[in-house]
Formats: sequence, C-alpha cells, structure tokens
Amino acid sequence: MGLLRRLPRDQVAPSWDSRRPAVDGGDKLARVSRYFWPRGIRRLGRPLAQELKLWLRTWLNVLLPQRLLRYRRLLRGRHQKLHLGCGSKCFPGWVNLDMNRKGDLTLDLREGLPFADASVELIYTEHSLEHFDRAEDAPFLLSECLRVLEPGGCIRITVPDAALYVRYYAGELEAGQARAIEGTHTRFHGTRMDVVNSAFRWKHQHLYMYDEETLERLLEEVGFVEVRRQAYGQSQRPEFVGLDLEERRHETLYLEARRA
Repeated sequence: MGLLRRLPRDQVAPSWDSRRPAVDGGDKLARVSRYFWPRGIRRLGRPLAQELKLWLRTWLNVLLPQRLLRYRRLLRGRHQKLHLGCGSKCFPGWVNLDMNRKGDLTLDLREGLPFADASVELIYTEHSLEHFDRAEDAPFLLSECLRVLEPGGCIRITVPDAALYVRYYAGELEAGQARAIEGTHTRFHGTRMDVVNSAFRWKHQHLYMYDEETLERLLEEVGFVEVRRQAYGQSQRPEFVGLDLEERRHETLYLEARRA
C-alpha cells in the first residue's frame, strides 16, 4: 500500500518468537512431543495464574490484620478521591486501587467497587478502561463509579485514542507525532499496521479501544452527564491537574464527566 512506510530493517524485531528453540529434524521425539504439550495449552496457564494471583491478593485484604484495618478505614471514608488502576503510580491523598500490591487496596475492579453510595468526590483512571471487556465489564465498572460518586462528583478517564492511530495509519499525523507513536510500540513496527496492532492489542491486554464518540456514548448510557473532552494537564477540577503522565500525552484521549 502506498500509505505504508517501512521502517529500516535493523529497527524491526523478528516476527517469530526467538526464544522458541529449533527442533532438529532428526529428533523425532522432541518434534512429536510438541503436540502433547502445545503452546496453546501453555498459554492458557498464564491468564489462569494471573486470576489466581489476583484472587489470593484480594483475600489478603481481609486475612492480614494490618490490611484489614486499612481496608475498613478506607471503606468508611467520605468525600474520597479514587485512583483506579494505579499501577505503580500512587497519588498522595487518593485511594489508589489496582490488582497489584503497590496500591492502597488490591481489588479486582471487574467485580465493582466496595465503597458506599455517594461516598466519593472524584475518580481518576489512566489507561485502564481499555483493559476491560466492552460488553460487560467496562459498563459495569462505570456504573459502579456513578453509584459511589456524590451528586456533582466528577470522573476523569484517559485512554489510548483509537482515532489517533487510525490517522497515523492513514499518514495524516505530523512527523514528530508519528515518531512518538512508533517509539511507544517498538516490538513489531516494521509497518504502520504493525504499530496499530500493537496499540490495539498491547501484549493481549487491550480488550477495546475508544475514540471520543464511543467513550462519550458509553458514559452517557451509564448515566453520566456533561461529558467533555479535555486537554493534557487541563481540567475543570484543580484536583485533576498534574495527574496525567507526560509520556502518554502523544497518544491519549482525555474525557471528564459528572454525576447529576
């Protein structure tokens, strides 16, 4: 295609798994054994192990005395500020939630939020919603956000901007922005389609990509009002200013909405 621009071959990672050992043509046992312990079965173990790890970490919230005390204290709070999917970036003065142990609480957000109705003032989530199933998990999580927010409370959601990647594929971005996008996806980017696939799949962790129209409609369907697009580092609420990651600025869509 004329729109595709090939990158130099020395910048392109191999499209095969270089860690997979070659099988000697004469080694019949090794060659045949692959069919009885195939890669597909081995891959099934990874998400299962991740689910079990998350389940155990969630139980530790109530089994360990120090965590139980913190868990109960946080759940009883009022006018709280929630940071969903915090990863390793925890904000002081916020309740940082994630599936890993670096946040204040380890929670499976697909199961909802354990906070009381109208007990939260603000919710911030950065590059997390795209990891939730669009049909069930994402609407449910957003409906939980709406439930726990106080009347007038706000949510700020940032996600990779799918429309931006479509424009990148069509060659409509400036050279500097295109290079920044390519720099984010370095494993397979021999062509623009490789970059788009990397963004949309992201190590098999991205389950749905949003543009402004799609995310706005989802928020309104859940019940949010006054959905507005914002720029990086800008917000109607000063508490959100300074939270956005600079390194994700070039690819991110920022939306804010309010509970009526």
